[in-house]
Amino acid sequence: MQRVQGWIGRKDRFPVAIDAVVHRADGSTASVRLTDFSEEGCRMEGEDFHIGEKVRIDVPRLGPMDAQVRWALPGSAGTRFLTKVEA
Repeated sequence: MQRVQGWIGRKDRFPVAIDAVVHRADGSTASVRLTDFSEEGCRMEGEDFHIGEKVRIDVPRLGPMDAQVRWALPGSAGTRFLTKVEA
């Protein structure tokens, strides 16, 4: 894939279909489906999120992962997993 000038690269993500639960800062939870996944982040489908929002995603077999929403569209969002320092 050719990169565009100014493009910020990321690790390749792999298609998945994983049901997960997202815990929001206000204490509410949302059921989502993860549709792609990498060691750096994932795409979630099924709920509206806000850019910059910090969430905790309970991923089956992996456990809870802290993340920040990097982009959002109605019904889907992309996240970047946070390190313990960033969380």
